[in-house]
Amino acid sequence: MILCGILCVILFAGMILLRRQVFWERVRSPCYILWAFSFMGFLAAASGNGEVDTIASGQVARNDPGDGMLETEAYVYLHEEETEYPVTIAIPERKFQKEEEQKLLAEAAEEMKASFCGENPSLDRISSNPRVLESYRDGKVLAEWMFSETDIISMEGEIFWEEMTKERQKVKAFVEFKCGGSEAFHEFSFWIVSKEKSKREKTVSKIKEQIAMQDETERVVRLPDSVAGQKITWRGAEGTQELEILGLGAIASFAAFYAAKEQKEKQLQKRKRNLLLSYPEFVSKLSLLLGAGMTISGALRKMNQMYQKKQETGGRKEEVYEELHRMVCEMDNGMGEFRAYQDFSERCDLQPYRKLVSLLTAGQKAGSRKLMEKLNEEADRVFLERKNAARRLGEEAGTKMLFPMMLLLVIVMAIVIVPAFLSIYGT
Repeated sequence: MILCGILCVILFAGMILLRRQVFWERVRSPCYILWAFSFMGFLAAASGNGEVDTIASGQVARNDPGDGMLETEAYVYLHEEETEYPVTIAIPERKFQKEEEQKLLAEAAEEMKASFCGENPSLDRISSNPRVLESYRDGKVLAEWMFSETDIISMEGEIFWEEMTKERQKVKAFVEFKCGGSEAFHEFSFWIVSKEKSKREKTVSKIKEQIAMQDETERVVRLPDSVAGQKITWRGAEGTQELEILGLGAIASFAAFYAAKEQKEKQLQKRKRNLLLSYPEFVSKLSLLLGAGMTISGALRKMNQMYQKKQETGGRKEEVYEELHRMVCEMDNGMGEFRAYQDFSERCDLQPYRKLVSLLTAGQKAGSRKLMEKLNEEADRVFLERKNAARRLGEEAGTKMLFPMMLLLVIVMAIVIVPAFLSIYGT
């Protein structure tokens, strides 16, 4: 900085003294350029936050915790050798003192207590997803969460309402805070409360319960004439009004403009259906490999390897294994396992896969024994669901074939009867 400043002053004074000389026209442009670069060098050195002067003084200030490592270029001069070498100095960020770490851990615990409920009134009444954060105190304190009831709440705080079997469910939360070399462990309980139903939803639910209780062998279903002590009457859905007809006509006319969107939605539904159909086999393979003693990541990599070999021999593509291949590639490129699992569940965007990822993350922390029990239960459940789904699809296929079969019967009867009539009337 000093050198650039001196050069700027010398050049500026020289340009003032020489501007009336004859040869000034020849050297004016080079002088202007040299002065401009010298001035810019001076500004750059002055805006360098005193780094050069600090290094020359033999002291360099560390970055604050969380700001990362400081790297700077400097030159070291050896007096005996009368030689100067360039040196790249890498200085790690400042670490918190023990007292600072303990203070941040305590503040993080208070911040967690204040933010966990989110939109819920208290820990005794959690009716929406709580706020589960990965870090506190502006990222200075990291947090790892685990819940006792992983089948109804994920590690990210997402509640699986369809898995709720009780109106109130007690859940224990375990959170581990890490700040530098210090750790703190906190445990607390909260109650998940089923979402409050409206009066209409409660009435409809009671009516459905009364209908479902009737004998399924009877040909006629008797609709209830009262619910909760209140008399009710029934009417059919016939008699659509004129405004409803006009509304349907408007909807039908606008539907033509969204044909592309509808097609995309169909493709998305097809993808989800294929993912659901592949889920039982996926869980069964994973459970089998884990039962053989493999780790979670090893089992997933093995499944991906088997799928890639099948692809090389001309096997058909499956959406779930394509997402699995992407997840394995992400882990090979340095992504953490938990983050890769979470991205996999978000791409699949189905509740069974979110539940599976929740089980895997919980098993990664809690051990494989409980994980194997949960996976075996999940495999049995989805196998039964797939069996029922296959039965429904078979029934639907039989119903769809009824009309073509009737049409073929009419054609066959015409082939048989028409020549007979022609022979009779021809003779």
